[in-house]
Amino acid sequence: MIVSRRSALRTGFAASLPLPAIAQTPLIKVAIGHITPGGDFLPLIIARDKGFFAQRGIDAQLRRIPIVTNIPAALMSGDLQIGACTVPLLLQTNDGGLDLQLIAGGSRHRREAPYIGLITRSSLRIEKPEDLRGRKIGVAGFNSTMDIFLRKWLVMKGVDPASVTRVEAIFTQMSDLLKAGTIDAATITEPFRTLAVNAGTGTILADYIAEVAPDILMIGYMAKSDFALANPAVIKGFREAMDEAIAYALANPAEAKAIELKSLGFNSVNVSTWSSAVRPDDLDIYLALGKEFGLYRNALDAAKLVRK
Repeated sequence: MIVSRRSALRTGFAASLPLPAIAQTPLIKVAIGHITPGGDFLPLIIARDKGFFAQRGIDAQLRRIPIVTNIPAALMSGDLQIGACTVPLLLQTNDGGLDLQLIAGGSRHRREAPYIGLITRSSLRIEKPEDLRGRKIGVAGFNSTMDIFLRKWLVMKGVDPASVTRVEAIFTQMSDLLKAGTIDAATITEPFRTLAVNAGTGTILADYIAEVAPDILMIGYMAKSDFALANPAVIKGFREAMDEAIAYALANPAEAKAIELKSLGFNSVNVSTWSSAVRPDDLDIYLALGKEFGLYRNALDAAKLVRK
């Protein structure tokens, strides 16, 4: 017997008839690279765990990359679609011919809430910038944000950057290097700055980045420009999800700390100043320092490096 749906509804047989399938738009897989350590990436983790990415059609595949300088190659090869970056890294890769764009901000470093500082070995008597002459200072990568701002800070204090020896070191090893006497000072971020101070191996000399600039973009997210152009919904959804995650973290600090501890293995002493907003003029100070220290061979246009 053939029963029409209208008839079935009248006779109560509707439940026995197959309902038409409801089409669901599949999520777009987006591999997102981030580095550790750092509380800068907590909103990224919250956005995934709380479904903020999924609500915007993004299947966020978060991947830890040991060294931030490995991220541009992963973007170019297609292993990543979005990757964390510092501004110097963005400028260096574009100066080298890669076509990458800043699609969102991640965190800022602000004078009122500094979390990066210059610490010195506790066993040394280093009380002022000029005492650093002839000393070895650990930096997290040559021409990195910390390195560039260190050089500018030294210039501001009347100390020739060439009078110190800069040594590449990773944050997790800096306290041990200070204790062993391998380095005399270090540019270090939280939570490792506080850990070194509490362990008695380091003494804070200056919040040097905050002394150079009151507000800088510290961490951002970049993508290949052709990916960003072809996937505007992904870029928009990424920014919106990050904004929602930031708001969630600020509204639920205890839960945010628990997620951070579980995902990253530590809790930051100071909360990073998170912000997904980014403007071309955020690059201005980096371009100025790059020119001062001769870091880039080509003229770089900030407006072309930031995705609207």
